[in-house]
Amino acid sequence: MRDFQTLTEWRREFSRCHLPSSTNLVLHALSLFAEDVGEVCSPSVRDLARHTNLSVPIVIKHLRHAERGGWLGVRKYGPLGEKLKRNEYMPKFPEMEVEGWG
Repeated sequence: MRDFQTLTEWRREFSRCHLPSSTNLVLHALSLFAEDVGEVCSPSVRDLARHTNLSVPIVIKHLRHAERGGWLGVRKYGPLGEKLKRNEYMPKFPEMEVEGWG
């Protein structure tokens, strides 16, 4: 397993992986809200759309692409029983297995 610790290393690695340019852009925008790799952040999709000048549906599409590629952990959070929950995001590397995260 690679021993990456910083967001700079995370950005460098996903930038080399031939992701679609919009996925790359969304991950870069998400990194503005994150403290470090493996740490949780929770920007709204609307905030990410504003930072990338992409539409909300396109941001959602590329967040899913990044999650499938292993560059992002995603889980829902919110008060128990509440219908509208927000996403929490965890910048990660594809080989990182984090319990409870997609």
